[in-house]
Amino acid sequence: MAKETESRKCVLTGEIKPKEELLRFILLRDGTVLPDFNKKLDGHGFYVSNSKKLLEGLTVKNPLNKILHTKTVVNEDLPHMVEQILHTAGLNAVNLARKSGDLILGLEKVKDIIAKGKAAFVIEASDAGDDGKQKIAAMAKDVEKYVLYDVATLSKALNRENTVYLAVKNTPMSKMVGLALKRYQTFLNE
Repeated sequence: MAKETESRKCVLTGEIKPKEELLRFILLRDGTVLPDFNKKLDGHGFYVSNSKKLLEGLTVKNPLNKILHTKTVVNEDLPHMVEQILHTAGLNAVNLARKSGDLILGLEKVKDIIAKGKAAFVIEASDAGDDGKQKIAAMAKDVEKYVLYDVATLSKALNRENTVYLAVKNTPMSKMVGLALKRYQTFLNE
């Protein structure tokens, strides 16, 4: 039996979306708004569309007072805090793929797994060289590509030098990693 996708309503836009496309926040008793993506904190939970621009708007003009019918305090650093959480979650997911043996590193190995049709998606460093970018683009036309981190960030996260091209094998792990990367990418681009 297939699992139904749970939906929630964004309190700001009124749109009903799958939970994966929303960010969960809680309202503490003192009115402070905090991210609670893992549903671990006590407080009134609510969902907001996954958008940095939308969160930046909250820090300028706080409509939550009216929407949630209570006094709320939105820290001006909230968008940056959420960005850091999503940034780290994406890197942690990539690292889990490495530990499980589902992460392929290096241009030639990435090209090989793409050619075999076994790559779920490719991760390319934002400061990768043009020649490698062209090679990957030519081969990975039907493979999703994420360009979210620079070489230094990927190298540090994976404890390797010069990490530029990565691919995640098409395994159950790829869904979790892809979701973490997509959430971060959506947050930055919407």
